[in-house]
Amino acid sequence: MDEKEKLSENDTLGRLTQKEIYEIPSALHNVIAQKDWIRNVAKQISNRSINHIYLIGAGSSYHAGFAISYMFNRITKIPTFSEFSMEFQYLIKPILKKEDCVIGISQSGETKDTIESLKLAKKIGCLTIGITNNPNSTLAKNSAITLELRCGEEKSVLATKTYIAELTVLVILSLELAREKRAVSNEEYNRIWVELIGIPDKIHSILPDLHSEVKEYSSFFKATKFCFIIGSGPDFATAMEAALKLKEGARIFGQAYSTAEFPHGPITLADSDTCILAIIPHEDDKRKKHLMNLLKRLRERNAKILAVYESIDSKHVPESIDFGIQVPNTYMDLQPLIMIIAIQLLTLEIARINGLNPDEPKFLTKISNL
Repeated sequence: MDEKEKLSENDTLGRLTQKEIYEIPSALHNVIAQKDWIRNVAKQISNRSINHIYLIGAGSSYHAGFAISYMFNRITKIPTFSEFSMEFQYLIKPILKKEDCVIGISQSGETKDTIESLKLAKKIGCLTIGITNNPNSTLAKNSAITLELRCGEEKSVLATKTYIAELTVLVILSLELAREKRAVSNEEYNRIWVELIGIPDKIHSILPDLHSEVKEYSSFFKATKFCFIIGSGPDFATAMEAALKLKEGARIFGQAYSTAEFPHGPITLADSDTCILAIIPHEDDKRKKHLMNLLKRLRERNAKILAVYESIDSKHVPESIDFGIQVPNTYMDLQPLIMIIAIQLLTLEIARINGLNPDEPKFLTKISNL
């Protein structure tokens, strides 16, 4: 078998994953079209005078809640916490009150721990909301309110379009809730909405070129077995999702760290055999300053550094890295919607060059009910 035949064969691997990544723009359009219903849900939350919001889920669904919890806290001013649904009954149930809102997130709507946690919250009298791609699921039936992803069937085990749809539902819900609570100015509300509406077209326009760029770099990571993924704020949540994607789809042991936490121990493992994936924001804030300083230290240790960074930084960021993947810049709250796509594509292409099928990772199924 010559190289061209091998390439053709490998391109059939991850066929479903690739198809579903390319469906992300249309999936986001479907979510945004539900604006009026999500606004209605925000009104119901506001009318209940909710004291705390808990975003619960497992795997990618937990990461989606974690990513947008930053936005909830920033613009709604309602204390919002994300938690693994399997830990909810131990950590949160003892302090749960009927004035709280529990939002269960599950693509399939059949994740056992998420359903059980929502039932516990319902017994206490909390407002319960389910976010799922299956409106007929057990999660939907046990929620007072359901928010649908409307992604169409996701056949690949890897959550790609459903993950970004979850992020988008939560972004809209937090934005509309902030508006109801008068916690956000009309100017900021409109500014975020205009940017959000443009995200699907941004993604659609860059996908082919982004995919080609990622494919070009993927060969450098063919032999990678371990990778640290670092970022701060919402990018830390993206780092956690990236670590999961690399484990599931490419069989690379990815470990996520917050930028400021990495020097507290893990940095001792960084050397010429270490791969670092850095998620770099465009804002000139403290989180970026800390990350750039950390990358300089890591380069001194000869670690291999790949960065996902926003296009506004194209003149500056490459000096601190070995490889760079450029994505469109957007507001901090919306960065998780764009940054992760580069890593989804990277996972797909690393899997292909190693002869793996990310559509059906070894030992994994779409729903885990342990």
